[in-house]
Amino acid sequence: MHSWRNRRARWNLLSLILLLAVGGLALDHKLHFTPTGHKIALLLTVAVIYGLIGLWIRFNAAALHDLDDMEYRKQSRDPSVYGTLESPTRTQLHYREITSFYRPASPNRREGPQP
Repeated sequence: MHSWRNRRARWNLLSLILLLAVGGLALDHKLHFTPTGHKIALLLTVAVIYGLIGLWIRFNAAALHDLDDMEYRKQSRDPSVYGTLESPTRTQLHYREITSFYRPASPNRREGPQP
């Protein structure tokens, strides 16, 4: 079983990948390549960065999944996110107000704008 320490995402490695991307682009700019060489260097830089980010996601997938689960559990318990009948959110109040214009008050009469 993995400890909590092993299940946390390694965000500092993502920062290191970002620094590596900036360094690769700066090195490409500093070196004087032909236009074709410049395109090849940019292509290799992008491919390496995408590959490293893909590896980072693969190695941190469990921690990212746990992070998503924690956020979902927190939101499902938080009434300010989903609201309740007594205390709806602002979005729920807005939609309730909008739909009340189109809801019939009685079978013979409608409230709100008439077609």
